[in-house]
Amino acid sequence: MAGLDEETQKKAVMEAMRVLAEGDHNTSPAVIATKAIRASEKFYPGIDPFGGIKWETTVEALAMYEHIKSGVMDDLSGMKLVERIRHCAKLAAAGNIIDFGVSSEFDLEGTLQETLKGELAVDKSEDLYQALASSDTFLLISDNAGEIVFDRFLLDEAVRLGNEVYVSVKSGGILNDAIFEDAVRAGIREPLKIIETGSSSLGLILDECTGEFKEVFERAGVVLSKGQANYETLDDASRSVFFILRAKCPILAGYMGVPTAASVLMHHNPG
Repeated sequence: MAGLDEETQKKAVMEAMRVLAEGDHNTSPAVIATKAIRASEKFYPGIDPFGGIKWETTVEALAMYEHIKSGVMDDLSGMKLVERIRHCAKLAAAGNIIDFGVSSEFDLEGTLQETLKGELAVDKSEDLYQALASSDTFLLISDNAGEIVFDRFLLDEAVRLGNEVYVSVKSGGILNDAIFEDAVRAGIREPLKIIETGSSSLGLILDECTGEFKEVFERAGVVLSKGQANYETLDDASRSVFFILRAKCPILAGYMGVPTAASVLMHHNPG
């Protein structure tokens, strides 16, 4: 994808394998994978191999958003507040299927229909509603480009409930994770605020983040994390964090006690 010749590809793979072999296997998979990817990146400096795909998936997601928006708004208008949050969480979970770190093939429309008809395998919608209703600041830690389009329904709900809303993005490209330009293309604009983490890691490695991001992370009344890598790096956070994701990995699904490919809205609350 980066346009390397076969011999250079081999060198990049060997360097990544060396880092994997020598790394600390007691840390999260997202951290291990980040180190391996960074080791190979020196063979294609300044190139974003996923740039074109991120553009294409955002265009596809925006077309789907416009196709379903009026129907979604009609559905939401007849729902109680908690049900609105649940419905928007399902849409956000369905968007998490856009993940080229797992598979290059996915059925976005089919996943949306399936997720909206089904139930969340873990459903903390009531907790999330209560938290948003009593909060004044909401931070969404975004995951993949394109996926952010389907987070917009939930972001709008947070605004309606009186929150100042931040959407975090990576400060550099890694796989198809969203960066600033991807969020702008996805339609994230005022009153929503885009904030960069300062890091280009998979997941969220707080030690690599800027002071500005960490300040928002700590003071936000509600933090919601999207996707599996963010879950892997934040499931032991010192503060309350909500998680929306599809459990794509059988090992992680087993850890959560849900079927593979299940959609979940979890709440980590250390007390």
